[in-house]
Amino acid sequence: MEDELLDAMYRDAERHWWFRARRRIVFSLLDRHYARSDGRVLDLGCGVGNNLAALKRYGETWGADSSPRALEYCRRDFRGRLDEVILPDRVPYPDDTFDLIVMFDVLEHVADDLAAARRVFRLLRPGGLLALTVPALRWLWSRHDVEHHHQRRYHRPELRRVLREAGFEVLKLSYMNCFLLPAMAAARLLLPAKVTSARDLSAGARPAARILEAVFASERHLLKIANLPVGGSLVAICRRPPSGVQ
Repeated sequence: MEDELLDAMYRDAERHWWFRARRRIVFSLLDRHYARSDGRVLDLGCGVGNNLAALKRYGETWGADSSPRALEYCRRDFRGRLDEVILPDRVPYPDDTFDLIVMFDVLEHVADDLAAARRVFRLLRPGGLLALTVPALRWLWSRHDVEHHHQRRYHRPELRRVLREAGFEVLKLSYMNCFLLPAMAAARLLLPAKVTSARDLSAGARPAARILEAVFASERHLLKIANLPVGGSLVAICRRPPSGVQ
């Protein structure tokens, strides 16, 4: 990511409705599928570190990112291990290291997403979980994706294919950010680029934006019992099969 965007994320992401709601949804799903509090956890693509403290509820937490500047921000608030990682090849960990890996909007940045998913699979111990989110729906492609250096947006079948070909058992795979999709589409596709720049997160961090957080985060209740048919993002919970299970 560009330095300007990282600066904005460190300044505003912790209070931004979208990041807060996404975390509430993913953690709600993890609480259903991951019962441990003593495992080893990797936030792969941790950015400026907004989720590192919260992930400690699941065990010893490490952070990794491809950006040295992002890791500098992490060190301001996080005292655990931090490493520079570039998927799929520049990874300083041996196989079978982690019980849980979390990737918040990371896979879409990697040119070879299948190779990256296979490397993540090997980093997990047998029975370990991967929780990830990615942007969805190719027709939503906009300046936002360009500024974030995305390689692609996913549809559910292609993300499922990548995860299965990497070896994962897919426990949950659903769209999310369904309720706000019409507004999101209008903002991305119709408003001038200067209005929707990804470098400006300040509006989403204002107290008035909490209503958007409440609407988006409310999807976690539906996701406990069903999958959403469409949305601006996808969320997946996957498992490396236990030893002896194919």
